[in-house]
Amino acid sequence: MVALTIDDVPAPYELTDASTHLLLDTIAAHNDRAITWRDRVQATFFVITGHLGAKSTILERIWADGHEVGNHGVADETTAALSAPVFAAQFTTAHQILCDRGQRPLRWYRPGRGLYNPHMLQTLRQMPGYEPRFALASMLPLDTFKPTHLASFTTWYASQFIFPGAILVLHGGSALQATQTAQVLKILLKALAAQGYRIVTLSELWDGD
Repeated sequence: MVALTIDDVPAPYELTDASTHLLLDTIAAHNDRAITWRDRVQATFFVITGHLGAKSTILERIWADGHEVGNHGVADETTAALSAPVFAAQFTTAHQILCDRGQRPLRWYRPGRGLYNPHMLQTLRQMPGYEPRFALASMLPLDTFKPTHLASFTTWYASQFIFPGAILVLHGGSALQATQTAQVLKILLKALAAQGYRIVTLSELWDGD
């Protein structure tokens, strides 16, 4: 098994969340061709709550498609640079927004830029329901920078980190990023399936089901 995680969704300032729907549609198209349930892909989408519109229904779509939602804070920023009280307030705010929207338990938090410090870990461990560790990854994502954001490079780069238990991370924080990521998924998901990998949520990978 490998876990597929997608960060920074939904893209900000999109009334229809078209970028995230594109990612979900790409995975759904792959799943429509699945022969058995083991061939179906499920992912963990790390949501930035400040990107959610007042009338957004993208969380409901993520859950309805069988995917998982993770907490990625309220803003696209380096959370390790925040003071302890500010981080704690933002973490709690993002948690509450996601819970209010879906009434579902949350298990994973991924810090902005993948950087963290002791007071962040202390805050995380005080929040019921969360794993007492950060949801990091097996690769350093380069798909938010130019020219390494190109789908051809990202597909090659991500394929270098494929091994049992790997945690892959891609991004959907803008229309451009989502378009590139959708292209990556079309190739990468098919390649992983051909190699016999199950592509699962972070929780399923962690639980080893």
